[in-house]
Amino acid sequence: MEADSRKDPWVSVVGQQWQPPQIDLDVPHPVRMWDYMIGGKDHYESDRVAVDYLATLWPNIFLSARAAEAYAERAAAWVADGKGLTQFLQLGCAIPLKTPLDGIVHDRVPGAPYVYVTDDPITAVHARAVLTARSRGPMHIELGEFRDPAPILASPRLRELLDFSQPMGVMLIGMTDYTLSAPRVRQALLDIMDVLAPGSLVVTLHHLEFPPDIGRAVLGAMGDNPAQFTPRSEQDVAALYDGFEFTPPGLVRATDWMPDGSGPGHDLAERCDKLGGVLIKR
Repeated sequence: MEADSRKDPWVSVVGQQWQPPQIDLDVPHPVRMWDYMIGGKDHYESDRVAVDYLATLWPNIFLSARAAEAYAERAAAWVADGKGLTQFLQLGCAIPLKTPLDGIVHDRVPGAPYVYVTDDPITAVHARAVLTARSRGPMHIELGEFRDPAPILASPRLRELLDFSQPMGVMLIGMTDYTLSAPRVRQALLDIMDVLAPGSLVVTLHHLEFPPDIGRAVLGAMGDNPAQFTPRSEQDVAALYDGFEFTPPGLVRATDWMPDGSGPGHDLAERCDKLGGVLIKR
């Protein structure tokens, strides 16, 4: 059901026949673990314990997270800087609070509407409390099942906030690698690209698979993995985007996407297990 936005202008539920998942604070959550890895403050003891344990098995975990965070910030800045885009949409379970992407966008495009869609009610409520107080432009946080974006993209609420007849910037951060089914990811990408106007730019980020022993430990730390964290091989990630066009330099390690000195650089590429790139809708 659509929430009545008149009752709450900041958070509503988009899409149909969907309820947010239950959140257990005693079970590590990859979004909160990520926040801990990049030096944020929005995590719990269970998340810290899990990350510290995994770091004993995979020391690159902190470096890789910070490389990906720096990439997301660079990509958001690039998409918003002089490309003519005046509206932005972010789909995924992550709403970065340490350096929110809406702030980076609004530094470059003041007044541009920025809409977050997440399935994590705790993330949404916390982001609402933190981000709205310091937002420098129109910003909205919606609850929805981003893994099946077609109902969200067609919802009256999103159509009220964004003009789909005009190009927009889309951030798929914590989306493609937080969906268990590869066909579901592929369909989501097709649905998103189909509805966007020509000239739209789509920022993507995907976690690469761990060595087998590390992968089992990571997933084991997350219980039944309610966030659907799903690392994939480079070949499998590339297959998700088959037929889509990337802007230069293409789909590359996060360290190698337009490096500007922020975050780990090319010399640490082999230790970075994240791929990033920006799609363009022609």
